[in-house]
Amino acid sequence: MIEQEGIKIQTKFLDEDGEIMLIQLGGYIDQANVHLLQSTINDCIQSKSYKLIFNLENLVYMSSAGWGVLIGEIKRFREQGGDIKLVNMGPSVYEIYRMLEFYHILFEYPTLADAARSFGKDVNMKDISGITDRKDSAEKITANDPTLNNTEFLNPEQNDLPGEGLGSEFELEIQNILKEDLTKTPKNGGFVEFIPSNIEKAPELKFLPLSEKIKTIVGRFPHFGIWKIRKMLRHAEFGNEKVGYFKIRSMLKKLELDTPEKRYRYYRSC
Repeated sequence: MIEQEGIKIQTKFLDEDGEIMLIQLGGYIDQANVHLLQSTINDCIQSKSYKLIFNLENLVYMSSAGWGVLIGEIKRFREQGGDIKLVNMGPSVYEIYRMLEFYHILFEYPTLADAARSFGKDVNMKDISGITDRKDSAEKITANDPTLNNTEFLNPEQNDLPGEGLGSEFELEIQNILKEDLTKTPKNGGFVEFIPSNIEKAPELKFLPLSEKIKTIVGRFPHFGIWKIRKMLRHAEFGNEKVGYFKIRSMLKKLELDTPEKRYRYYRSC
Protein backbone atom coordinates (compact mmCIF):
# COMPACT_ATOMS: atom_id res chain seq x y z
CA MET A 1 0.00 0.00 0.00
CA ILE A 2 1.19 3.52 -0.84
CA GLU A 3 -0.05 6.39 1.29
CA GLN A 4 1.86 9.64 0.87
CA GLU A 5 1.85 12.99 -0.90
CA GLY A 6 -1.95 13.18 -0.88
CA ILE A 7 -2.49 9.86 -2.62
CA LYS A 8 -3.43 6.40 -1.37
CA ILE A 9 -2.93 3.33 -3.55
CA GLN A 10 -3.96 -0.20 -2.55
CA THR A 11 -3.57 -3.30 -4.72
CA LYS A 12 -5.03 -6.77 -4.40
CA PHE A 13 -6.04 -9.64 -6.66
CA LEU A 14 -9.73 -9.63 -7.45
CA ASP A 15 -10.01 -13.29 -8.45
CA GLU A 16 -8.77 -16.56 -7.01
CA ASP A 17 -6.60 -17.26 -10.07
CA GLY A 18 -4.61 -14.08 -9.56
CA GLU A 19 -5.30 -12.81 -13.06
CA ILE A 20 -7.11 -9.56 -12.30
CA MET A 21 -5.39 -6.89 -10.22
CA LEU A 22 -7.59 -4.39 -8.40
CA ILE A 23 -5.99 -1.00 -7.81
CA GLN A 24 -7.87 1.30 -5.45
CA LEU A 25 -7.01 4.98 -5.70
CA GLY A 26 -7.81 7.54 -3.03
CA GLY A 27 -7.07 11.21 -2.47
CA TYR A 28 -5.87 13.16 -5.47
CA ILE A 29 -3.37 12.68 -8.29
CA ASP A 30 -1.40 15.57 -9.74
CA GLN A 31 2.02 16.22 -11.23
CA ALA A 32 3.73 16.05 -7.84
CA ASN A 33 2.67 12.49 -7.00
CA VAL A 34 1.85 10.94 -10.37
CA HIS A 35 5.16 9.04 -10.27
CA LEU A 36 3.60 6.83 -7.56
CA LEU A 37 0.83 5.82 -9.95
CA GLN A 38 3.43 5.12 -12.63
CA SER A 39 5.45 3.02 -10.18
CA THR A 40 2.37 0.94 -9.31
CA ILE A 41 1.69 0.25 -12.98
CA ASN A 42 5.34 -0.68 -13.55
CA ASP A 43 5.12 -3.16 -10.67
CA CYS A 44 2.08 -4.77 -12.27
CA ILE A 45 3.90 -5.16 -15.58
CA GLN A 46 6.96 -6.58 -13.84
CA SER A 47 4.77 -9.18 -12.10
CA LYS A 48 3.00 -9.87 -15.42
CA SER A 49 -0.36 -8.68 -14.14
CA TYR A 50 -1.87 -7.30 -17.32
CA LYS A 51 -5.54 -7.13 -16.35
CA LEU A 52 -6.12 -4.09 -14.16
CA ILE A 53 -9.27 -2.61 -12.68
CA PHE A 54 -8.96 0.84 -11.12
CA ASN A 55 -11.51 1.51 -8.39
CA LEU A 56 -11.84 5.31 -8.26
CA GLU A 57 -14.45 5.43 -5.49
CA ASN A 58 -12.27 7.45 -3.11
CA LEU A 59 -10.44 9.49 -5.75
CA VAL A 60 -11.27 13.17 -5.37
CA TYR A 61 -9.33 14.55 -8.34
CA MET A 62 -7.01 13.38 -11.11
CA SER A 63 -5.12 15.90 -13.22
CA SER A 64 -4.17 15.47 -16.85
CA ALA A 65 -0.83 14.04 -15.69
CA GLY A 66 -2.63 11.10 -14.08
CA TRP A 67 -4.87 10.53 -17.08
CA GLY A 68 -1.77 10.72 -19.27
CA VAL A 69 -0.15 7.83 -17.40
CA LEU A 70 -3.19 5.57 -17.86
CA ILE A 71 -3.61 6.44 -21.52
CA GLY A 72 0.12 6.15 -22.19
CA GLU A 73 0.24 2.64 -20.74
CA ILE A 74 -2.91 1.15 -22.29
CA LYS A 75 -1.08 -0.15 -25.38
CA ARG A 76 1.41 -2.19 -23.34
CA PHE A 77 -1.38 -3.97 -21.48
CA ARG A 78 -3.48 -4.68 -24.55
CA GLU A 79 -0.48 -6.09 -26.40
CA GLN A 80 -0.24 -8.68 -23.61
CA GLY A 81 -3.92 -9.60 -23.81
CA GLY A 82 -4.86 -7.40 -20.86
CA ASP A 83 -6.47 -4.02 -20.39
CA ILE A 84 -7.13 -1.17 -17.97
CA LYS A 85 -10.72 -0.77 -16.76
CA LEU A 86 -12.25 1.97 -14.62
CA VAL A 87 -15.08 1.70 -12.07
CA ASN A 88 -16.83 3.88 -9.47
CA MET A 89 -15.89 7.29 -10.84
CA GLY A 90 -17.24 10.16 -8.76
CA PRO A 91 -18.97 13.07 -10.52
CA SER A 92 -15.91 15.36 -10.62
CA VAL A 93 -13.59 12.66 -12.01
CA TYR A 94 -16.25 11.46 -14.42
CA GLU A 95 -16.83 15.00 -15.70
CA ILE A 96 -13.20 15.34 -16.78
CA TYR A 97 -13.24 11.82 -18.23
CA ARG A 98 -16.19 12.77 -20.43
CA MET A 99 -15.06 16.32 -21.18
CA LEU A 100 -11.70 15.15 -22.52
CA GLU A 101 -13.35 12.25 -24.36
CA PHE A 102 -11.13 9.60 -22.78
CA TYR A 103 -14.02 7.14 -23.14
CA HIS A 104 -12.67 6.51 -26.65
CA ILE A 105 -9.60 4.89 -25.07
CA LEU A 106 -10.36 3.82 -21.49
CA PHE A 107 -13.59 1.96 -20.71
CA GLU A 108 -15.56 2.48 -17.51
CA TYR A 109 -18.03 0.14 -15.85
CA PRO A 110 -20.71 0.75 -13.22
CA THR A 111 -19.53 -2.08 -10.92
CA LEU A 112 -16.47 -4.18 -10.20
CA ALA A 113 -18.41 -7.30 -11.16
CA ASP A 114 -19.18 -5.80 -14.59
CA ALA A 115 -15.52 -4.90 -15.11
CA ALA A 116 -14.42 -8.40 -14.09
CA ARG A 117 -16.93 -9.96 -16.48
CA SER A 118 -15.43 -7.91 -19.30
CA PHE A 119 -12.26 -9.94 -18.65
CA GLY A 120 -14.29 -13.14 -18.86
CA LYS A 121 -14.40 -13.62 -15.07
CA ASP A 122 -17.29 -13.91 -12.62
CA VAL A 123 -16.23 -12.52 -9.26
CA ASN A 124 -18.19 -13.10 -6.04
CA MET A 125 -18.07 -9.68 -4.41
CA LYS A 126 -19.18 -11.13 -1.05
CA ASP A 127 -15.81 -12.85 -0.78
CA ILE A 128 -13.92 -9.57 -1.10
CA SER A 129 -13.83 -7.44 2.02
CA GLY A 130 -13.54 -3.67 2.03
CA ILE A 131 -14.80 -3.15 -1.51
CA THR A 132 -18.08 -1.51 -2.39
CA ASP A 133 -19.78 -0.61 -5.61
CA ARG A 134 -21.31 2.83 -5.62
CA LYS A 135 -22.75 2.26 -9.09
CA ASP A 136 -22.16 5.88 -10.12
CA SER A 137 -22.55 4.83 -13.71
CA ALA A 138 -22.78 7.16 -16.66
CA GLU A 139 -26.56 6.75 -16.71
CA LYS A 140 -26.97 7.87 -13.11
CA ILE A 141 -24.58 10.78 -13.41
CA THR A 142 -26.00 12.13 -16.63
CA ALA A 143 -29.53 11.72 -15.30
CA ASN A 144 -28.69 13.95 -12.36
CA ASP A 145 -26.67 16.44 -14.38
CA PRO A 146 -28.12 17.25 -17.81
CA THR A 147 -24.95 19.15 -18.72
CA LEU A 148 -23.13 15.81 -18.92
CA ASN A 149 -25.54 14.27 -21.39
CA ASN A 150 -23.68 12.07 -23.87
CA THR A 151 -24.91 14.10 -26.84
CA GLU A 152 -23.05 17.14 -25.56
CA PHE A 153 -19.74 15.37 -26.07
CA LEU A 154 -20.51 13.46 -29.23
CA ASN A 155 -22.21 16.25 -31.19
CA PRO A 156 -21.54 19.96 -31.77
CA GLU A 157 -23.27 22.36 -29.43
CA GLN A 158 -26.64 23.59 -30.62
CA ASN A 159 -25.39 27.18 -30.65
CA ASP A 160 -22.15 26.50 -32.54
CA LEU A 161 -21.40 28.82 -35.40
CA PRO A 162 -21.04 27.17 -38.82
CA GLY A 163 -17.84 25.24 -39.31
CA GLU A 164 -16.88 24.94 -35.64
CA GLY A 165 -18.66 21.68 -34.84
CA LEU A 166 -16.87 18.41 -34.20
CA GLY A 167 -18.41 16.87 -37.28
CA SER A 168 -15.98 18.24 -39.86
CA GLU A 169 -14.00 15.59 -41.70
CA PHE A 170 -10.65 17.16 -40.88
CA GLU A 171 -11.30 17.39 -37.14
CA LEU A 172 -12.53 13.80 -37.02
CA GLU A 173 -9.34 12.77 -38.82
CA ILE A 174 -7.23 14.66 -36.28
CA GLN A 175 -9.13 12.91 -33.46
CA ASN A 176 -8.30 9.52 -34.97
CA ILE A 177 -4.64 10.44 -35.38
CA LEU A 178 -4.46 11.68 -31.81
CA LYS A 179 -6.02 8.48 -30.48
CA GLU A 180 -3.37 6.45 -32.30
CA ASP A 181 -0.58 8.63 -30.90
CA LEU A 182 -1.90 8.32 -27.33
CA THR A 183 -1.61 4.54 -27.50
CA LYS A 184 1.69 4.40 -29.40
CA THR A 185 4.65 2.78 -27.65
CA PRO A 186 7.32 5.41 -26.87
CA LYS A 187 10.92 4.86 -27.94
CA ASN A 188 12.09 4.30 -24.35
CA GLY A 189 10.34 0.94 -24.15
CA GLY A 190 6.71 1.84 -23.70
CA PHE A 191 6.55 3.88 -20.53
CA VAL A 192 7.28 7.29 -19.15
CA GLU A 193 9.63 7.32 -16.18
CA PHE A 194 8.71 9.82 -13.50
CA ILE A 195 11.59 10.87 -11.24
CA PRO A 196 10.42 12.95 -8.26
CA SER A 197 13.60 15.02 -8.10
CA ASN A 198 13.14 16.05 -11.72
CA ILE A 199 9.60 17.28 -11.28
CA GLU A 200 9.35 21.02 -10.89
CA LYS A 201 6.25 22.57 -9.43
CA ALA A 202 4.75 24.50 -12.33
CA PRO A 203 2.60 27.55 -11.65
CA GLU A 204 -1.08 26.74 -11.33
CA LEU A 205 -2.89 27.06 -14.64
CA LYS A 206 -5.62 29.24 -13.18
CA PHE A 207 -3.07 32.01 -12.51
CA LEU A 208 -1.63 32.05 -16.04
CA PRO A 209 -2.60 34.69 -18.65
CA LEU A 210 -5.39 33.74 -21.01
CA SER A 211 -2.98 33.27 -23.90
CA GLU A 212 -0.95 30.72 -21.91
CA LYS A 213 -4.08 28.87 -20.86
CA ILE A 214 -5.16 28.57 -24.47
CA LYS A 215 -1.70 27.40 -25.56
CA THR A 216 -1.75 24.82 -22.76
CA ILE A 217 -5.10 23.46 -23.92
CA VAL A 218 -3.98 23.34 -27.55
CA GLY A 219 -0.73 21.66 -26.48
CA ARG A 220 -2.74 18.90 -24.83
CA PHE A 221 -5.69 18.61 -27.18
CA PRO A 222 -4.99 20.00 -30.66
CA HIS A 223 -8.25 18.54 -31.98
CA PHE A 224 -10.31 20.91 -29.79
CA GLY A 225 -12.23 23.62 -31.65
CA ILE A 226 -13.16 27.00 -30.21
CA TRP A 227 -16.22 25.74 -28.35
CA LYS A 228 -14.27 22.95 -26.69
CA ILE A 229 -11.46 25.34 -25.73
CA ARG A 230 -14.10 27.67 -24.31
CA LYS A 231 -15.61 24.85 -22.26
CA MET A 232 -12.18 23.75 -21.01
CA LEU A 233 -11.37 27.30 -19.86
CA ARG A 234 -14.46 27.21 -17.67
CA HIS A 235 -13.09 24.24 -15.75
CA ALA A 236 -11.71 24.85 -12.25
CA GLU A 237 -8.21 23.83 -13.37
CA PHE A 238 -8.15 26.95 -15.56
CA GLY A 239 -9.76 29.21 -12.98
CA ASN A 240 -13.34 28.98 -14.29
CA GLU A 241 -12.46 31.62 -16.87
CA LYS A 242 -15.49 32.70 -18.88
CA VAL A 243 -14.41 33.92 -22.30
CA GLY A 244 -16.58 34.62 -25.31
CA TYR A 245 -16.37 32.83 -28.64
CA PHE A 246 -15.00 35.81 -30.57
CA LYS A 247 -12.40 36.59 -27.89
CA ILE A 248 -11.01 33.06 -28.16
CA ARG A 249 -11.08 33.21 -31.95
CA SER A 250 -9.17 36.50 -31.88
CA MET A 251 -6.65 35.08 -29.42
CA LEU A 252 -6.11 31.96 -31.52
CA LYS A 253 -5.46 34.13 -34.56
CA LYS A 254 -2.96 36.25 -32.63
CA LEU A 255 -1.21 33.08 -31.44
CA GLU A 256 -1.27 31.67 -35.00
CA LEU A 257 -3.38 28.74 -33.79
CA ASP A 258 -6.54 29.65 -35.65
CA THR A 259 -6.76 26.52 -37.82
CA PRO A 260 -6.75 22.80 -36.92
CA GLU A 261 -3.56 22.36 -38.96
CA LYS A 262 -1.74 25.05 -36.98
CA ARG A 263 -2.99 23.69 -33.66
CA TYR A 264 -1.85 20.18 -34.47
CA ARG A 265 1.53 21.49 -35.64
CA TYR A 266 1.88 23.32 -32.32
CA TYR A 267 0.96 20.13 -30.47
CA ARG A 268 3.76 18.29 -32.32
CA SER A 269 6.29 20.97 -31.36
CA CYS A 270 5.52 20.81 -27.64
